Amino acid sequence: MASPRTRLPPAPLATLPPERLSKVRVIASDVDGTLTRSGKLGPELITGLTRLSAAGFTIIPISGRPAGEVLGLCRYLPGVTFGVAENGLLEIVPDHAPRWLGEVTDVARLRAVGEHLNREHAAKLRVTGDAFCRLGDVAYERDGRDVDELSRLRAAAEAEGVFLIWSNVHVHLAERPPDKGAGLLRLLGERGIDPKTVVTIGDAPNDAGLFTPDRFALTVGTADVVAQVEDFPHLPDRVTAAREVEGFLELCERLLAPAQG
Repeated sequence: MASPRTRLPPAPLATLPPERLSKVRVIASDVDGTLTRSGKLGPELITGLTRLSAAGFTIIPISGRPAGEVLGLCRYLPGVTFGVAENGLLEIVPDHAPRWLGEVTDVARLRAVGEHLNREHAAKLRVTGDAFCRLGDVAYERDGRDVDELSRLRAAAEAEGVFLIWSNVHVHLAERPPDKGAGLLRLLGERGIDPKTVVTIGDAPNDAGLFTPDRFALTVGTADVVAQVEDFPHLPDRVTAAREVEGFLELCERLLAPAQG
């Protein structure tokens, strides 16, 4: 039986005092489930990013997607010049080779654990179709697994010395706890960007590093965080009223309000 949900969700973004956003100039965002609607990037997102870019904001995609896919986002999305792929493992800059932000992953070992989970724990994990353009992350299709099943598999993976985390589309195996925020902090430091000018936004447990307290000016979850409050070590400061890209656009409007003022 699932444990009862006892943590309270974060306060609504609508209650945030405007001064909390006054110094924000950078938006670091998860992609799937945060910039997408039903798995797609839509025209409303492009419009929002274009408005943010015109107002002087920088947008950084921080995705669990592979290096090859994040490269496309960095090349073509308005206001985006670099990003982080594979849950914090790699820096992505167009026309440059991906750069490791931590230790190189032992992919063979992680795949062996995935095979063990399939063989001994009936995990039925399917390697993602985008595995061919992943450099260090081992990911599987989520295939509709609920949190109870994912938690069962996480415990089995940890018994093998491996960490398991999930997004709204994938299940990831990692040698160390995935931390999108740590990779982001390294890149900010190298670029001379104050983390206290950065707001982060995400929707799923693999975004937990973006919600770690005292790292950034503000941390925001989309409405999807509310049903998952027990699955995060730390909750974001605020939560949007809407899910998916509508939640991101809600944050967008709050950031642009002073400029429109």
